[in-house]
Amino acid sequence: MIKKTLVITGLMAQFVLVPAAFSMSCNNPINAYDRTYCASLKMTQLDKEINEQYGKTIKVLKPEQKKEVKQAQIQWIRTRDNECSNGGTVAVNCVNDKMTARIELLKSIERECSSSGCDKALLSKVE
Repeated sequence: MIKKTLVITGLMAQFVLVPAAFSMSCNNPINAYDRTYCASLKMTQLDKEINEQYGKTIKVLKPEQKKEVKQAQIQWIRTRDNECSNGGTVAVNCVNDKMTARIELLKSIERECSSSGCDKALLSKVE
């Protein structure tokens, strides 16, 4: 009975440990597939962040300023999509770089408009 339990436990341990041996960390991607996978995870997170930051930024603006930022945001999305895609292929790192920069711009608009007043040129900046 003990031998049977040990054999079953040993077999079960193999199934638990094998996936760990093949798991990958985005801190150290091994190949192009891993790098693309990790970049796509980052893109998903940045997409969430940019939407949250856009919402925060819009809340501190006056109605006319909201229109300007919205128009700039729509133009920015078009520009990003044109520059970071080719047919059906998306350059994920390009998208990530552009989203990171846009998040920082939206943060600076929010900061500036909350404290010292809005710079019109900043509101309509597309990058």
